[in-house]
Amino acid sequence: MDSNIAQTDGVESVIEALRYENEKLKKTNQVLIERVEQGWANYGDAYRSFQNAALLADKVKDRTIKLRKTLYKLEEANQSLTETRLESAHSRQRLLDTIESISDAIVLFDKNRRLVLANSHFYEFWRNTKAKIQVGVTTFKELTPMALEHGIYDPEGQPFEKLVQRGDVFRDTVIRLADGRWLQISERPTADDGLVVAYSDITQVKESEIARQEKVLAEQNRILQSLIANLPLGVVLVNEEHQVEAWNEHFTNLLGLEPKNLDRGTPFDKLFNDSPLQRFKYVPDTASHRGQRSLFETEQLLDDGRVIAIKSHLIPGGGNVNTYQDVTEQRRTAEALKNAYKHMEQRVHERTVELSALNHQLRIEIDERALAEQSLLEAKREAEEANFSKTKFMTAASHDLLQPLNAARLFATALMDYELPDKVIKLVSSLSYSLSDVESLLGTLVDISKLEAGIVEPILDYFPVNDLMRNLANEFEQQTARAGLSFSFVPCNISVHSDSQLLARILRNFLSNAIRYTDQGRILLGCRRRANHLEIQVCDTGVGVPPDQLQEIFLEFKRVNAKKQREDKGLGLGLAIVDKLSTVLNHEIKLQSNLGKGSVFSVCVPYGGANENSFVEEDELPEQLQDPLRGKRILLVDNDWSICDGMEQVLGNWGCELVSAQSLDDLRNKTELLDPPPDALILDYHLDDDTTGLDAEVIIRERLATAVPSVMITANYSNELRQQVKDLGFHLLNKPIKPLKLKSILVYLLSEK
Repeated sequence: MDSNIAQTDGVESVIEALRYENEKLKKTNQVLIERVEQGWANYGDAYRSFQNAALLADKVKDRTIKLRKTLYKLEEANQSLTETRLESAHSRQRLLDTIESISDAIVLFDKNRRLVLANSHFYEFWRNTKAKIQVGVTTFKELTPMALEHGIYDPEGQPFEKLVQRGDVFRDTVIRLADGRWLQISERPTADDGLVVAYSDITQVKESEIARQEKVLAEQNRILQSLIANLPLGVVLVNEEHQVEAWNEHFTNLLGLEPKNLDRGTPFDKLFNDSPLQRFKYVPDTASHRGQRSLFETEQLLDDGRVIAIKSHLIPGGGNVNTYQDVTEQRRTAEALKNAYKHMEQRVHERTVELSALNHQLRIEIDERALAEQSLLEAKREAEEANFSKTKFMTAASHDLLQPLNAARLFATALMDYELPDKVIKLVSSLSYSLSDVESLLGTLVDISKLEAGIVEPILDYFPVNDLMRNLANEFEQQTARAGLSFSFVPCNISVHSDSQLLARILRNFLSNAIRYTDQGRILLGCRRRANHLEIQVCDTGVGVPPDQLQEIFLEFKRVNAKKQREDKGLGLGLAIVDKLSTVLNHEIKLQSNLGKGSVFSVCVPYGGANENSFVEEDELPEQLQDPLRGKRILLVDNDWSICDGMEQVLGNWGCELVSAQSLDDLRNKTELLDPPPDALILDYHLDDDTTGLDAEVIIRERLATAVPSVMITANYSNELRQQVKDLGFHLLNKPIKPLKLKSILVYLLSEK
């Protein structure tokens, strides 16, 4: 609206300038015409005057044309100005209609804070006053003083000092009118630095808020009164004028006052005139102790023996709260505790002296025990070293002992394949049984020695348990038959996660123990599926185990049946080895037994996935064919001539052609003459001059330029060697060699070739 006014003023200025310029041109033209006429009259230079008049006429003509164009533009501007004024008038009217339709009072100020526009609601505030509100004259700063002067605003409790002093823009102020109404004043600046002020009637909102606050205060007062009344101590509220405002029953009882004789506004000092607490009627000065929370705290011993604790707290708004509590019992208890503490100190002192003496004695005993412990540790270290030395000795001795034992087993097996007289067969069988006993005893001693030394570590893998159990069944079927027992095997198609060799040792000990302690009946090897594991069981119909010996039989050198002990040459270490192996594998061992009827030995093995190699290293396929090895060429590398001689006898009985080499040089010479290459290799791990069967295999592979299925035989039971051989793709066979195992492995290797 102000921009339109400014535009109108500019156009009028231009018109005025053009009119002034036109008047100057008219006067100039008139003067020139008069000079020309005078020149003619005075006979002057007529020609020159004529020229000047002609030039002047041209200039007047040009100026006249420009003037006409300017007047034309001026008419267009006047027309536009008229339209603008009409539009401005319409806009102003629409603005007036808009603010008039608003229920709030609206006032518009220009950038100089002069009143420009207001609706009728605003003028209603000033209707019954003599105040002069003039558009374009009255300023924003003058409104508040005028309202105060004419009694429109209620000056009590209102922020008019700030309003009068500031005079600039402020936001959302709430004031109360003289008639009791409440107004919210809101100011907002305009785009041209003006100011719009709105006066909203919020009386209902304010009254509702006040009513709500009063309700909240009343509820809080009720809760406070209830709280004070139920406090277990006397409470009195004193205002800043030292007058009683509130109290509870405990306070009046403590002072010995009747509640009806106590009124609000009673001087606090007056309450203590006849009270035993008279000297504690002090009320702290709020002004001198401002900012402090607890100003007064003491206790008073009354004539009747009671002890009263008194506290006084300042109230932020002025006054204080006093509390009175009977702490007689607490003080009596504290005094009793104090006396008890003094007595206790004496007791503690006496006890300290006693304990010091005992402590001295204990220190002497501790020193003695430390020396004993040191001696025990030294003895333990020596025992461990001795045990380790024993284990090394047993390992080395077992290797040297197993070599001739292995040869003897091979020769005995070879003899069994010949047609011999009955007396000789009986002798050979007895020899074979004796060799088996020696082998079992030696292997047991080596196993228990390694387990006690803690050098046995499992190599866990996934494999089908049926292969392992089938091989054990084939191995023990003949033993049970010789013992006059029937043997049953229940196949199982489950894969497990364990060490196949260590698990086989556990089951062999179960089976050997079952044969040893079963006179008649049968032995069963089978499995039961459980929720989280497979339970492999060995059941027998033997003598059974007494209930009081179910745990004892797993100890070293512990056996059950005295008769069996005399007949059996064992050491009683089989189940002790089982117990130690189960600890290494983390497999649970179970035993169920009925004395005189039989026993069930079980090992719990975790389930596993599919096996990468279905062949079990120790025991494999049964002998299903009559002569599966006939015509096969076998290359043997062993530095012991007796082993080579025994192998030649055994393999010859199976129809094999054996080529033996007792050193690497001998091997090199014989591999050059081998045509065709051998079908399988049997390599002794320990050869002469710190060479091994692995070195021999390298030579064979280089000379023959092809890989040949290999069996590594050794008396070394270490996991390192076992894993190394497995990684190379060989099959490991521990000494002493069981011919049936060797034959099963060779059948498997040649069937896979």
